[in-house]
Amino acid sequence: MFVLDEYRNAVIARNSGVVVDSDEFTLNNSYRFSQAQNDAVLALHAMETAAESLGLGCVILGSILNDVPRLIELMKLPEYTYPVLGLAIGKPAQQPNLKPRLPRSVQFFDNAYNSDPELMLQRMSEFNEEVHQYYDLRDAAHPVPTYDAQIAQKAVDQGVLERGLGHARAQGFDIER
Repeated sequence: MFVLDEYRNAVIARNSGVVVDSDEFTLNNSYRFSQAQNDAVLALHAMETAAESLGLGCVILGSILNDVPRLIELMKLPEYTYPVLGLAIGKPAQQPNLKPRLPRSVQFFDNAYNSDPELMLQRMSEFNEEVHQYYDLRDAAHPVPTYDAQIAQKAVDQGVLERGLGHARAQGFDIER
């Protein structure tokens, strides 16, 4: 489990005379939250790379965020901490087909972002079909919506933002700041 951690820094600051309940305290603001989250993701990626170099398989677990309060309770996370991602590491029992990845042409650019929507959609259409086939081959009895449909659904999910922000607030973060 990878956790963003400003608690340790708050303990150090408090020990050095900083009043952590004051408006001057910044370890709980949105910038620090974002930076600590980035640190956790970088640590996860480093561990994933190391594990894979040893021939181990890895699965990044974003699903841990489906029940943040329970995870906080189980891990006894103090204020100014927040779960970011999980990482399952093990010896692969099989060599399944790799999940398709976004085309490089929509991820990497030379000197400028290519924002032409028609070109982007054209390049994504083949990927959309690959992902759909990938999921259909895994379990045809439980069809999964196309990649495009999944993105469209997530784009209007009103609950996701408040759910995440509410949990962060409960951990002592002032995300609006």
